[in-house]
Amino acid sequence: MTDKSGKKVFWAASITLLVVSLLMLSYGIYQQDVLHVYKAPLLLGIVAGMLLGIPLEIWNFSDPDTLFRVMAFQDRFLMVCFGFAIGLGAILLYGLNLFVPHPNFGIKDLFIFGLVIGGLIFGAGVGIAGYFPGTVWIALGQGRRDALYAIIGGLLGAFTWSAMFGYVKWFFWDTLNFGPVTWASLFNLTTRPEIFGVSIIFGAILLLMFFLLPRYPKQPTTQSCAYHLAGKNKEVTKFDVVIDEEQKKYPKARPYITNLINQSSIENARSIILLGIAFTVAAVSVIILRQIFGESTTYSWIGAQISYMINPIWAASNPYFQLFGGMHIINGIAVNNPFSEIGWEPFSDLGTFLGGLISSVIISRRFMGFKQQVPTIWQHRFGPSASKRAIGSFIGTFMVLFGARMANGCASGHILSGNIQMAVSSFLFMIMVLIGAWIALRYIFKLKINAPGYTK
Repeated sequence: MTDKSGKKVFWAASITLLVVSLLMLSYGIYQQDVLHVYKAPLLLGIVAGMLLGIPLEIWNFSDPDTLFRVMAFQDRFLMVCFGFAIGLGAILLYGLNLFVPHPNFGIKDLFIFGLVIGGLIFGAGVGIAGYFPGTVWIALGQGRRDALYAIIGGLLGAFTWSAMFGYVKWFFWDTLNFGPVTWASLFNLTTRPEIFGVSIIFGAILLLMFFLLPRYPKQPTTQSCAYHLAGKNKEVTKFDVVIDEEQKKYPKARPYITNLINQSSIENARSIILLGIAFTVAAVSVIILRQIFGESTTYSWIGAQISYMINPIWAASNPYFQLFGGMHIINGIAVNNPFSEIGWEPFSDLGTFLGGLISSVIISRRFMGFKQQVPTIWQHRFGPSASKRAIGSFIGTFMVLFGARMANGCASGHILSGNIQMAVSSFLFMIMVLIGAWIALRYIFKLKINAPGYTK
């Protein structure tokens, strides 16, 4: 790697993200312990969203090809990164819970049908579109044309669930609903020290997965992060096929970043640790700041606000919009207080978009300017047709947001934030998402599990 300017930009950005996330966490603790103010300012959500969007754009998780490979278990990078963030985040959160009086725990109810069916639909949608709810906003900031169709599909998927909710809640949310269950409460451990002890065990298991699981299929344990960080393995293993792909897709991208994120090496392991800590601290900060950490509710919220402009009485009477949209019927009059229930999430989604834009223009230089580009894996299965890709992006993201709202969470609100809080519901959702995505990728895209390349 001879891209010295790219190296400087990458490490400067990583250190800056870590500093900002630590400052935000410190502010959250100060806000609670000193000011006794428990709700952070709404506009701070923009910063929180950028702390999510920039690392994910640097890692190129806004590229559908990346998620296709990850969800087919051909590249375990995202898996081990989430394992690191969840494991470290749980220990940090419940350690702070010993001293910080009022974190905003948002443990999702364990309602079996909604989580299982919603998770499978969500996962299958990810397998078709290659997008999570949050990565769609990053992709939009990155200038991906198919993200425009994904946004429309996501908005309609979320709206469809909103319209159905009042009629199907009894089955998906109320039947077999065991309430907010955590791994600690499952064993009747309820005091703060006891919960912290469970978080250490839970976190250690996930951190071991991060440190000891090799990135690519059929690699020995010596190719894992632990061996690289300890200096026991100085070998650099590159994913040359993906590097070549990305150099063609992003001819102006910084070569250092393209090479670094697509390899297994000491330098790659160090970069993951630094960005991973920044990402984790940001996720925990949101909980300490008593705000919502999620990306999918905004889609429904936008639908609620548009519906209110068209038909205020119908929108304010909708039982799903009443959960978060700030809408109510008072004395027969429709009332809308847009941010009263949802908090800063629309602002954090805006920050996620800005993070993708800033990172793709300044840091990675992957900005695409909304030029036509069909993901490589999609092309391999369906050809280069832009219209087919637009339809797939629309349908897949429709499923993603429909499933997310059915399960009451998404990749950030359930899989990341929920698992950091050790919610059993979030763990079940994560498993269902992985199964749904694998089924779609195996039988629609013909991608083999745990093997590089394509099936013949």
